[in-house]
Amino acid sequence: MRRLVTHTLVVTGDGILEDVDLLVLDGRVAALGPGIAATAGVAPAEVVDGRGVVVLPGLVNVHVHGVTPGPLMPSGGAALPRWHWLANLDRHLLQGTTAVLNLCGLATMDQVRTADRAHPVRVGGATTHEPLAVQAARAADGAGLSDEVPATTVAEQLAQGAVAIGELGGGQTLAGGGQDVVYLPAAFAERHGLVVVAEQARALKEAVLGRTLEWVDDPDLGAAADRVAVALRTCGLAGAIAPPDVVALVHDVVLPSLAPALAGIREGVRLAAEHGVPAFVHSAAVTGSLLTALAGEDHGAQVVACHVNHPSYLPEEAAAMVRRGRAAGWANEACVLDLLDRRAMVTTREHWDAVLDTGLVDVVATDYGPGGEHDGPLHAVRDLVDHGRLALAEAVALVSSAPADLVPGLTPARGRIVPGGPADLVLVDRGDLTRVREVLVGGESVVREGRTTYRSTQPHLSAAEFDRLAGTVGHALALRDEVAVAAAHHGLRPRVDALRTWVPA
Repeated sequence: MRRLVTHTLVVTGDGILEDVDLLVLDGRVAALGPGIAATAGVAPAEVVDGRGVVVLPGLVNVHVHGVTPGPLMPSGGAALPRWHWLANLDRHLLQGTTAVLNLCGLATMDQVRTADRAHPVRVGGATTHEPLAVQAARAADGAGLSDEVPATTVAEQLAQGAVAIGELGGGQTLAGGGQDVVYLPAAFAERHGLVVVAEQARALKEAVLGRTLEWVDDPDLGAAADRVAVALRTCGLAGAIAPPDVVALVHDVVLPSLAPALAGIREGVRLAAEHGVPAFVHSAAVTGSLLTALAGEDHGAQVVACHVNHPSYLPEEAAAMVRRGRAAGWANEACVLDLLDRRAMVTTREHWDAVLDTGLVDVVATDYGPGGEHDGPLHAVRDLVDHGRLALAEAVALVSSAPADLVPGLTPARGRIVPGGPADLVLVDRGDLTRVREVLVGGESVVREGRTTYRSTQPHLSAAEFDRLAGTVGHALALRDEVAVAAAHHGLRPRVDALRTWVPA
């Protein structure tokens, strides 16, 4: 595609160019500078008046989940159906992201490449294929783990193209939010017929184990039951379940994955140092003491502290951990989650403000919100600029060039706009940086005015079609056969239409 954007503002990933032209030719940035329109010597297929837009590099998101057909989350949960992980990638694309790092580290690189081939977003992979991570996943869930997962290794996956190790630990395996949202409510319902929402599950779990796991090894079950009795009254569940039953349930559900997950973080950091790749480590109140210990050790790994603004910290704890990580030479990653726009899961911004006030955040990512919903990186850019924390070029760098530099090999565009480089570009409204007008990947337009414009290379079942298939053959078989069923369905559709026109009324 040939494209010329004239008289525009370009944020290159390293700085800003004002009132310049940008020429895209054969998938690359052919020219960038003032007066290109008059001197290019090539008739572009399309000319865009850039005075109302800002051109950004394709955004680079180094903390995403649910974007491949592999096991979901560090708990190795059942894979998402094809329509769902494609929809998650569409969401990233519509938000201006053109490259992502999958931190569902138990997905194999074959599964990562399947996603990469199926969608315009450049999908890169991280790995956690080491025995302790697999053990933790099996203890927490493991429904998505095939025989291939324990049979491979971190070294093999890195040789096959993985570019990082992570996510080491997660809320599902480390007594965190994944337990509150999924596993504890399910256990209360199954064992006691009791409906418990995430906030109640969190309060009961913390009454048993403590916010920072300070009671995890406490043998005094009577004291735990007393704390639970208070929590039950506070949660409006007094009389619904006996406190000792809550203690037993929390121990049974949460503790089996905890020890191997914590040990797996140490092993993953060791492997990262051995192989010279970054280690993405789950940072939260439950891992705070371990991360503090790691920060004081000479392990030689490039550690990335994930979501340093995790809401399980107290705001001052989060800021202290950021300073501790920076002193150890780590990279600090803040995640926007859904705290700036949707506010369905994270309803406060105090942790976000606390870590950004340190001035020590290196990259911004999204992580994964409920059902895959999350705010976009551009919400973070707008927030940083509007609150006067960073200039536009510095804010954009946190979601483009900085994460690309942190994970070499993730994207050929390197989160930058440079002459001769790949034309991964985002055109946003100059008056509202979160409004994406167009996205180009390799020079091809894949998003325009809030809609994807790329053509899918392979048919897939819709959500309703997949649900019907799963209702007939079961979820596991539906996941295995959905591509073949979709291809057959796609092939039969024109034949059925032809028959309808041929058969007499």
